[in-house]
Amino acid sequence: MKENPEKHRREKYHDHRMSFLDWVQNSGFERTFVGRALLYIEDKLQIQRFAFVLLYSVVLAYLLTFEFHTPTHYQVGDVARTEVKSPVAFEMVDEVSSEEKRVHSENGVPLILDFDPSVFERVSSSVYRAFRLMRTEIQAAHWPKSSWAREEVVKEFFIHKGEFDKELGVVVPDYIFEWLTSLKFSARTENIIIRNLSQWYDQKIFDGIDRNIPASKTAITARVVQKNAHGKEVSLMKKDLLDSSMTDAFQLQDENGLAKMNDRGRANILTLAHLLIYPNLTLNKQEMASRKQAARDSILPTMISVKKNQTIINRDSVIQPFHMALFKEIELRRSDRRKDIVTVAMGLFFLALILVFFQYLRRFAGVRVKVDQKDVLTMGSVLLVSVVLVKVFWFFTENAFVSKFGSMMPSSVFLYAAPVAAGPMLVGLVIQSGEVVWLFTAFTAIVMGMLGELNFPFMLVTLAGGIAAARGVYACKKRNDIYLAGMRTGIVNALVVALVITLSHVEQETFFNELLIGVPAGFIGGILSSMVTMTLIPALESIFNYTTDVKLLELSNLNHPLLKEMIVKAPGTYHHSMMVGSMVEAAAEEIGANPLLGKVMCYYHDIGKMEHSNYFIENQKVGNNPHDHISPYMSRTLLVAHVKDGVELGMQYKLGQPIIDGIIQHHGTTLISFFFNKAIDQKVEDGPEVGEDEFRYPGPKPQFREAALCMLADSIEAAARSLDEPTPVRLQNIVRNIIQRKFMDGQLDECNLTLRDLSKVEAAFSRILLGIYHQRIDYPRSAGGGAAESPTASIFSTNKA
Repeated sequence: MKENPEKHRREKYHDHRMSFLDWVQNSGFERTFVGRALLYIEDKLQIQRFAFVLLYSVVLAYLLTFEFHTPTHYQVGDVARTEVKSPVAFEMVDEVSSEEKRVHSENGVPLILDFDPSVFERVSSSVYRAFRLMRTEIQAAHWPKSSWAREEVVKEFFIHKGEFDKELGVVVPDYIFEWLTSLKFSARTENIIIRNLSQWYDQKIFDGIDRNIPASKTAITARVVQKNAHGKEVSLMKKDLLDSSMTDAFQLQDENGLAKMNDRGRANILTLAHLLIYPNLTLNKQEMASRKQAARDSILPTMISVKKNQTIINRDSVIQPFHMALFKEIELRRSDRRKDIVTVAMGLFFLALILVFFQYLRRFAGVRVKVDQKDVLTMGSVLLVSVVLVKVFWFFTENAFVSKFGSMMPSSVFLYAAPVAAGPMLVGLVIQSGEVVWLFTAFTAIVMGMLGELNFPFMLVTLAGGIAAARGVYACKKRNDIYLAGMRTGIVNALVVALVITLSHVEQETFFNELLIGVPAGFIGGILSSMVTMTLIPALESIFNYTTDVKLLELSNLNHPLLKEMIVKAPGTYHHSMMVGSMVEAAAEEIGANPLLGKVMCYYHDIGKMEHSNYFIENQKVGNNPHDHISPYMSRTLLVAHVKDGVELGMQYKLGQPIIDGIIQHHGTTLISFFFNKAIDQKVEDGPEVGEDEFRYPGPKPQFREAALCMLADSIEAAARSLDEPTPVRLQNIVRNIIQRKFMDGQLDECNLTLRDLSKVEAAFSRILLGIYHQRIDYPRSAGGGAAESPTASIFSTNKA
């Protein structure tokens, strides 16, 4: 069985306050294209709710960042009239000194070059391919024996020069190509070129040494980029490098094969070899920039640390430029622009948290947990009030204690005495869902942890103390329970404060001072929270129309005006209500419902009968039943009217919404079977059919467990009262049959009672009834004694109002 997410109300009691969407619909705007589009967007995206939550988050963030401060107006050379202390803790960077250190570190980074050993392999391969190709073409050509004819063939061979240049990768001068052709691109010439290139490429060759390497850079690091040695670095000096543009540095060193070659041949080989010189070192600008940035980042800035409430200017001191820099830093940190940015960012963070929490409730606890709009407004208001209280408390604490003892310990220690647990206490009293209260406590802890500046220890203390506070006020039976919850909260706060201080400040000199002040402060915070809760709970009940356990305790007093009036006007109903209250209290304890709410609801569920008490069987005298003289339709009207009359009395005496809901729902849509059957019997032959819906209570069906228990106990107690001989077997059968009848009739479909709960309820009702109708001595009756039971008693009582 599931719980209906919406509480049904009788149409007569519908809230007629017009919302914005109602106004839009009534104005006809929704029939336009724009209106339909806006309504569709609102229906799908819930823009109004989102905007409201965003506005609330920004307001909450603004309260957290709001500070009282007096601006300081000084100029260089002025004399400080009073001692000036820093209102905030900060660290200011000495930019000039820090930049000097960064530049020095950056200049110390060596020049980063990439060394590619495979350059020679690529060049030698191109020489090999080019010469082989040309030798192939020469073999295919016809070479005459006469010199002049051979010269013509050499000239004609120039048609292959483009192929040679392409394979070689350079444009060879024509005279060198002609010379190579005359030599038929001999392998000896090829080998001479490759051997000399090999010796040159054993050196480190760089292009434009003077142009690309500053004179101050003497240290050079070469990174090997070859696959099998990638990442290997070699340290070099500038003098070890050869400039590829300085051809004079590259001379023929391998004399093997050059002995038989004339000067022209040597010059041609040297020229061709110079064309094949490529740098095997290249400047890696990206790696260079990265290492320079790393060197800059490795230098920690020179910081000037200023603590909160630290004296930055002594009295009668002359204001120096350094002091003005401090003032500027303080104003910058407290500037409106910075605060606005922080407020917006914090507001967006709170918005995200709220959306995540509500999505969690919808997805994982949607069936079991219901959060009304009133609950959301209450939690939002309580959190705002809590933030304001803590801010005011901190302001006065800083002025009273921190200015005197701030040098001995952090100011956050005094914050542990703030009544932050009052919020979870208040919410725990008015909202019964544990998931909602715990999520509110977690959100409160996060908010309080961002008070002033991020304070993770205070966040932990608020979370632990808030959970203890909410658990302490759960199902409280008297007002003193709130004070006891405050003491338990104080103890939890003290333990958590001791743990936090020990973990974070055990090695500091102020450890014992913080422990000496922080632990009592945490305990005081719990006590103050209970006092604040006792002060604000009546206002919360009145403003948001809540019925807390504290208010239920007041309503359970039998001297309440309504109960005193009932015992006079409807004594049978009064006794019946007391019996039903006892039954529901026992059953609620068994299934984990709220026994106090169930009992008090039953005390008042039939207060509407006082207006026409003699029309209800428990208040009638023997032999005098007014229903015998009126039509079944009028009887139905009188029975149904007691629900309406009860609601009106409940509103008049401000019984609270749960009690009024119980009055409305305790009959559900049950059929008034006695008068329904009576109407059928009295129907004339050609008269209209008697509809079953006409003789049902208007409902709604019970929406929560306590109202369902009240319905069951109401019918069971009335049926048990009608028994002549209430034996244990008959009582147990009545309990079982009525529960099954209500279940089969669908009266329990909209509350979250399970079959296991119904089994426990049956056992609890049977136990209470057996205790009430225990075996008595059967006194002998006089002849003809004992009034006969009214033929309508059993049925009428079972289906009583």
